[in-house]
Amino acid sequence: MTHPSPRQFLLTPPQDLEAARAFGLPLALMAWQLDGQGRLTQAPLPPQAQGGLMLVGANQPIQEGADPRRAAQEILAQCRSRACAGVILDLEQPPSPFLAQLIRLVEEGLAQRQGTLFLPERYANFSHRASLYLTSAISGGSLRRRLEEVIAQYGARRLVLCLRRAREDFFLPATKGVGHPISQEELNRLRRRLEPSVFFSPHLCARYFTYMSRETGAHFVLFDDRETLEKKRTLALELGIRRFFLLYPEIADLWEVPSQEG
Repeated sequence: MTHPSPRQFLLTPPQDLEAARAFGLPLALMAWQLDGQGRLTQAPLPPQAQGGLMLVGANQPIQEGADPRRAAQEILAQCRSRACAGVILDLEQPPSPFLAQLIRLVEEGLAQRQGTLFLPERYANFSHRASLYLTSAISGGSLRRRLEEVIAQYGARRLVLCLRRAREDFFLPATKGVGHPISQEELNRLRRRLEPSVFFSPHLCARYFTYMSRETGAHFVLFDDRETLEKKRTLALELGIRRFFLLYPEIADLWEVPSQEG
């Protein structure tokens, strides 16, 4: 069975722009943030940074009285000037009247030029048209069942799977399902020191191993590699999801740069 070709975007910080371009994927520039006053701030970007998607982060509370109309105008102006095909609102704050109005205004502005708005899945109730993104990194349950439930609710055509690279160390019993994020270097050191037996979880679609520490007791380490991310992407394609976000430089050592042979 053949699957439709995936549409993939490489979410990229400004400082990694040149290196990320070598992968040949359309970029989503992670160069904008909303500050506490609801004003748009931008990291330095070269003039040639054009096209792809525009990612706007909101990782701090917006003060009461901030103007969502002004914020939307600033976002849409940047989107036009950079010739971006859409806007990702990376909303890490709980829903608020400011964000609700911002979503509506940005969506209306993008619709006038056939652009796409991308929202976190938990903001689905704020728009009936926006594309919704969710993470591939889960620590419990079944990824297949999770995707099937979201597809049943919103439809596969509306979804984007963010292929996040899971790397977490859980203290057991992990009753809250939340582990401590570790770097690839930490993971490599653990594996060299412990030489653990590594297993694959078909439900989580990720690899794992366990170990004991004299100080902190039992641990469960969950992680992704290239093969598990490919399995997650294949699963999503089988279920009808065709769009994916990848994070740079998180995947830099997993995805191959295309050959330049002519």
